[in-house]
Amino acid sequence: MESGTDLEQATALVAAANKVVQDPSSVGSALRTISLRLRGTSVELLEEMGEETDGEVESTSKLQEKLKALTGVDILTDAGAYKDTYTILKEIGSVWKDIDSMDQAAALELMAGKNRANTLAAILNNMKDLEGAYESAMNAEGSALRENEAFLNSIEGRIKQLTTAIQTMWMNFMDDE
Repeated sequence: MESGTDLEQATALVAAANKVVQDPSSVGSALRTISLRLRGTSVELLEEMGEETDGEVESTSKLQEKLKALTGVDILTDAGAYKDTYTILKEIGSVWKDIDSMDQAAALELMAGKNRANTLAAILNNMKDLEGAYESAMNAEGSALRENEAFLNSIEGRIKQLTTAIQTMWMNFMDDE
């Protein structure tokens, strides 16, 4: 994904938000908007998408500075690259309850805008759900890999059995000749 968020992380974000919001389509739109806003996407693009842009920060450095002042979390790595959306939200969520309500409101508006703030608040207030959904997604991937491996092993075993049967048949056929 362009936001650097992998499938399991995106699944966890949707699951955590949807537990409260109960509207997957709205959650998906909100996560897209949040990701774009966290990456300092231009006001023009957000407006073209029909998103409100009041309070939108025009530069990455100002966005980074404002969010760090409000939450204590840096949206950039030490190398200056954006962190993925999941990591940013998880880091902010881990300190969310320690942030006063005025700074929470300002951070929500900065990251999500007025229209999407409730979805972001659902994620930030539900870290256990976010982490649990991520763990489940990761386990599901491992389970799918194990099932696929068992299937391939099963096919491999069948092929070996078939090969042995064919070799035996040819050996018997050649002996009969």
